[in-house]
Amino acid sequence: MNLAKIATISASICAIFLAIVKFVIGFTTGSVAILASAIDSLVDFVISILNFLALKKASQKSNNQYNFGYSKIEALMGLLEGFVIFIIGVYIFYESIVKIYHQERVDNLNLGIYVMVFALVVTFILVLFLSYVAKKTQSLIVESDCLHYKSDVLTNFFTLLALVIIYFTQFYIIDAIFGILVSFYIAFSSFKIIKKSLEFLMDKALDKEVVDWIQVCIQKHPEIISFHQLKTRQSPDKKYLSVHLVFCPIISLLNAHKIADDIEDEIRKNYKDDKWDIQIHLDPYDDSEEERVKNESSFDTAKISSK
Repeated sequence: MNLAKIATISASICAIFLAIVKFVIGFTTGSVAILASAIDSLVDFVISILNFLALKKASQKSNNQYNFGYSKIEALMGLLEGFVIFIIGVYIFYESIVKIYHQERVDNLNLGIYVMVFALVVTFILVLFLSYVAKKTQSLIVESDCLHYKSDVLTNFFTLLALVIIYFTQFYIIDAIFGILVSFYIAFSSFKIIKKSLEFLMDKALDKEVVDWIQVCIQKHPEIISFHQLKTRQSPDKKYLSVHLVFCPIISLLNAHKIADDIEDEIRKNYKDDKWDIQIHLDPYDDSEEERVKNESSFDTAKISSK
């Protein structure tokens, strides 16, 4: 079992354990902040299980039907997780407003404080582990899980802080006010996950710094007259690059191929922590205009056929 899968299983175990404990204490004390945190942990458990299944599917090799593999499943799960986190934020906000309206009290504060201290420590340790795995595996699913549990650390901390303030001041509205603040933070976190997932699904180009470096790498070779059709994109587990290199017609295919290999090796060496799928097309002249016309003609033909 790979490290990413171990991380999602660990997250699932922690989430369901904390959810059970928080639900029991939340109903005992009547704290909306603790109950909101319990619901968040329960959803964490469900998402972590789905993430494990997604990682299992995403790790399958490409085949005749899915030539590029299943890596975009990670982005789909990240998108789903982002929407779920947003819904959690909306629910916490609603419960907090209801608590303010009814002016509900929080009972047995000592028990609530002890539980939230325990939850804070456990979640913080889990975030450290997930951060390490996300950095090592470059998995979007683990990164999304990590971001989710970072928001849990914050919610646990603010819930604990609210209970401590209530303990000393008896100002019970603090519980609801902190719930509202946490709901806004959770919603903000969800937008970051959704944005990154959509970038993968929409095949966003690599960062400008990376593309600029690749262009400089190509231009260093005097045998290359020009280049065109430089396209890049990134999936959760791999970077993709395709480009057409224009050589003098009299250059041998062997030499042109050697230069293309050198460029590919240099890219892989400079970004050795990333996996690459590089496709380099060798042209004896600049046919970019011809390709543009062909593509436009193909597009027009497709529109006519669909009518």
